[in-house]
Amino acid sequence: MTTHTSFRNRQIHLDFHTSPFIGDVCADFDAEAFADKLVEAHVNSVTVFAKCHHGQCYYPTKTGVQHPALHGRDILGEQLEALKKRGIRCPIYTTIVWEEDVAQKHPEWHQLKKNGSFAVWQMATDRTTEQAGYWKFNDFSNPDYQDYFEAHVRELLENYDVDGLFIDILFFHPEGTWSDSCRKLREELNIWTDNHEAHARIEWEAQRRFMEKFNRITKGIQPNAGLFYNQHNSAFIDHTVGFGSLAKLQSQLEVESLPSGFWGYQHFPRMARQIWTMGKPWLGMTGRFQKQWGDFGGIKPVPALEYECFRAQAMGGGCSVGDQMLPRGILDPAAYRLIGEVYKQVEEAEPFYQDSQPMPDVAILQPGHPSIATGESNLSLEGAVLMCEEAHYDCVVVDDSAELEQFNLLILPDSVIVTEVLKTKLEEYIGKGGRLIATGKSGFSETCEDILADLGRGANGTTPTFPTYWRGRPAIGEEWTDSDRVIYQAGMQYAFDESWEVLVDRVPPYFKRSDYQFCSHFQTPAGPDISDYPAVATNGAVTVFSDPVFKEYRKAGSVFVRKIWEQVMERLIGPPAIGSGMPVSVSVYPMQKGSETIVTLLHYIPVRKAIDIDVIEERQGFTGQVLKLTEPASSIVDWQTGEMLEKISQVEWLLPAKSGRLLLQIKPE
Repeated sequence: MTTHTSFRNRQIHLDFHTSPFIGDVCADFDAEAFADKLVEAHVNSVTVFAKCHHGQCYYPTKTGVQHPALHGRDILGEQLEALKKRGIRCPIYTTIVWEEDVAQKHPEWHQLKKNGSFAVWQMATDRTTEQAGYWKFNDFSNPDYQDYFEAHVRELLENYDVDGLFIDILFFHPEGTWSDSCRKLREELNIWTDNHEAHARIEWEAQRRFMEKFNRITKGIQPNAGLFYNQHNSAFIDHTVGFGSLAKLQSQLEVESLPSGFWGYQHFPRMARQIWTMGKPWLGMTGRFQKQWGDFGGIKPVPALEYECFRAQAMGGGCSVGDQMLPRGILDPAAYRLIGEVYKQVEEAEPFYQDSQPMPDVAILQPGHPSIATGESNLSLEGAVLMCEEAHYDCVVVDDSAELEQFNLLILPDSVIVTEVLKTKLEEYIGKGGRLIATGKSGFSETCEDILADLGRGANGTTPTFPTYWRGRPAIGEEWTDSDRVIYQAGMQYAFDESWEVLVDRVPPYFKRSDYQFCSHFQTPAGPDISDYPAVATNGAVTVFSDPVFKEYRKAGSVFVRKIWEQVMERLIGPPAIGSGMPVSVSVYPMQKGSETIVTLLHYIPVRKAIDIDVIEERQGFTGQVLKLTEPASSIVDWQTGEMLEKISQVEWLLPAKSGRLLLQIKPE
């Protein structure tokens, strides 16, 4: 695990988006009590606020507008002094795109839609509730706005000892790339289309230029100040664009992922597993809120925050918990009892993880591409990561810059477009006997060349009628041979030559449902005939799923899809190295630490007890569970108690009667 002296593992991301219409802001603020509360909660880093989304500054400013209730008081300075005295790192938060004071005063700096209207965000932070009061999108590519923002940044750097800057909301509205400055960028790049790819490439280029400029400004004044720019984190298979390419311009990475909000619990794992490869220290940012940012009075249960922090720590990251200080300058006591209880456990476990490294044996190729809607490719990626985690195969998400020969198996989920760089690497990998699973439309170049054609795969478009059905052959298991199982997503029609073995047949429906032709309540049933285009086929090293099974799993949760995929995985590379047969609700996180393997087991179950929120209220137990290995071990020790696990065989060990989290040291034979 990379260590940086300026990086801390137990952070609070402290918002303070406070309206100028509130007249008693920080009336009760006491810097010493504020800092003491954070020390009590085992916090060692706090992102403190210089300017909020309302455009209010919390320090005496000559470049912006100070919150009128402060009457010149320097809240930022008081925070920095008290925190630094206690050895707490304190990067400074500021905002760029959502800044209401500027938006009201300078409409010429707004992001514009193609029709000339202003780009705004009218939804609440849950992205489902339209509400009064919304953020207007300022154009961070506008040179005049950049001058204004530069003066603000210079003011901070020249007046304070800055540990780092957290620059928030560095992105465009999905339709907001038609301002004068964006049109100039479009002209320079010769991009005049109005689609997802045009937006992605314009946004990435504008972000890159902005970040490079403000890196030069910041490092020119305070060379040791860290920099993080909060943006969409859209990642692509092409390593030269998107999230991965921007990582090098940042001191650390922070994965904003409040699972009780619109992100959900499956967002964080797919982000964390691709951040491993970017060479930066990173934080998993969750929140103490029951629902979302700004959820005043919302406190989630302790087991929920444990799970969110423990899994970030288990995957090699630090922890960041989002909070918002109350207007009068008080930290919510209940929130910091919650945070303190969890961060105490995080701190105690830090020696366990020190100097450990990820050890994935499965690589998932990034399905994102500028031409594909990010939401769709993210569903495929989340499905692939989820299936690997539930089956306990340790995986990492990579782009075309990765060295592939280190992995036992590659997964190309649903929509992987093969770049020229990746094509060469895949051909070498397959040529040397590498194992690969390709699903859906994966495996085609940007010019629609099928890189698996030489292996005997022939493409004939997409399925004309769907939902379709799967009927297994005996080779994949007798349990799948006597029932046709539905696949809701449209797939590809692939024919295979005689070198391939068909594992699952596709059975088309009688017809595609329409207003004229329909049957029953939902979809048309399976017809009597098997398609000429199989659902799953293998040549021994390469297995093709003709349907987008990872998106299917993420959207429909069809367990039979995962079970058939698991059987394919075992045929290709055998069972997972650690944790085979454990319940899908147990998360297994192995890391290499010297000659030992350390393993974190987490057992928490999110429950959909609210309409759109998963809640974790209880820790689940390990009693009676058996940890299986593929390689013998001399002993397995419970790191927290020092006790050895009971040995059943050289590769099977009985887990102790504990719940929530287990930290295990596996000593080689």
